[in-house]
Amino acid sequence: MKSARRAAVLLLLLVLILSGCGGKQKQMGDGDLLQIGDEIYTKREAMVFLLSQHTIYAGEYGEEIWNVQLSEGSFETYVKKAMLDYLERLFLTDCAARSDGIALSITENAAAEKAADQFWQGLSEETRDKTGLTRELCLQACLRYARAQIFFRKVLGRSSGEISEDEARATVLQIVAVDGTRGIAAARELLDKITADKKKTAAEAAAGMEGVSIRRETVIRGTYGGNFDTIVFALKKDQWSPVITMPDEYLLVQCLEVSNAEATAINKAAMEKANRERELQEAVASYAKGITMICNDAAWEEVSLSALAGLSPVNIYDHIGSLRADY
Repeated sequence: MKSARRAAVLLLLLVLILSGCGGKQKQMGDGDLLQIGDEIYTKREAMVFLLSQHTIYAGEYGEEIWNVQLSEGSFETYVKKAMLDYLERLFLTDCAARSDGIALSITENAAAEKAADQFWQGLSEETRDKTGLTRELCLQACLRYARAQIFFRKVLGRSSGEISEDEARATVLQIVAVDGTRGIAAARELLDKITADKKKTAAEAAAGMEGVSIRRETVIRGTYGGNFDTIVFALKKDQWSPVITMPDEYLLVQCLEVSNAEATAINKAAMEKANRERELQEAVASYAKGITMICNDAAWEEVSLSALAGLSPVNIYDHIGSLRADY
């Protein structure tokens, strides 16, 4: 289920500058959902992904999930908005891929055909009738998804490189915080006491002082503002910083571990993932600048995830995993 959910949000991670819904429509029919440039995308094709999303959530939380109330409305309303964003980005990326001359290999075409067949065979007659899905629409959805993934891989192939170990470095600190109301003089006095007697711990040096707290913390660059990073990430093991002035407190920082390997690796992976997402975002946004996107609001209003209850519990992401661009 986790891999399916990850696949389902793959495109949702892209935050693009799009023209969005609205504008002058170009003869869109009742069953048309999106117009991107001169391309029309139908609500029936979108059903491949809507059925899959219904299966993911209802399968794990039950049909009652759709009526759960959130601050911005029902859970169904929330997911519908996310799904419209997803479909806009999927179809737009497919357009970008075809504009970029991307074509599927024989192997990729075969994988898309197999995925479409498996998905189609999992649909009951009732599901086919109610959604209007055909085997051809299932294949078309798989081909679009595949081209989008190839586009992602192509963009990532031009990636500028990895994050350095130092950029991602996570350092382990002992932080002594002095309340700002005590004044900087009190903070300096405490720092002198701590560094004057190396046999005393910071807690022993601060004993009896009000407005002082001590904590151990693993930090990465950007955790704190001001000149914190400049000072702290230059410290050697066991070295104390000068007093660091923060908005409401003064900090005295000791480096306990210059670089924690596990925390650094986790942060490095997260930073590289963020960079890849940014590169994908910029690539699709660059294509989107010259494209008009129009949404048929009336057609989308008719979509109901809760109304898919009782239909075949199918999930396209169970079948197109081999086509997915893992980034």
